[in-house]
Amino acid sequence: AKRLLATPYGTAILRPPYDGGDERVRGTSTYPPGAKENGGIFCHANTWLVIAAAMLGRGDDAYGHYRRTLPLARTDADRFRAEPYVYSQNICGPAHPQFGMARNAWLTGTAAWSFVAATQWILGIRPTFDGLRIAPAIPSSWPGFEARREFRGVTYEITARRAGPGDEVSLVVDGRPLAGTVVPLPPPGTSLVRVDVSLA
Repeated sequence: AKRLLATPYGTAILRPPYDGGDERVRGTSTYPPGAKENGGIFCHANTWLVIAAAMLGRGDDAYGHYRRTLPLARTDADRFRAEPYVYSQNICGPAHPQFGMARNAWLTGTAAWSFVAATQWILGIRPTFDGLRIAPAIPSSWPGFEARREFRGVTYEITARRAGPGDEVSLVVDGRPLAGTVVPLPPPGTSLVRVDVSLA
């Protein structure tokens, strides 16, 4: 995907696009090359690419994919042609004459999935049945981050610091080392849990 489909504006959904109708794929081939499902950059699908990279421990790739479809990262308003604070459904792909132009702004699940990709996979703070999992996949250039997460009536104050170039995670919860990446549910009545995350 990175080698064949990545563009400065996100990752295209396929390459090469269909040029003319194709009965085998029907609807996809009815769009012009580089538009929508026919070789366009589908923003919603790009969020799953962010998650996949984070699942593989590729923090630099995850963040790179995230930034490419982030509207606030665009500085070319004349090309983008959409509000800089809203996601679009898709962006015209490389084969389209308006490559880089946003289409169908506001009409997408991209915003919600981008939030999930950024918070639960890049920052790595995600709920599980057994507790709060904290397993960041942040870029190697980040020294760390701080986050506050409300989960099942408890406030988690999370401080992540980079100790090395990788994404191997070790946790210290309320001053005690924890095996694994899931912070178990605290005893009833607990209101605050402090988590120190080391990435090496």
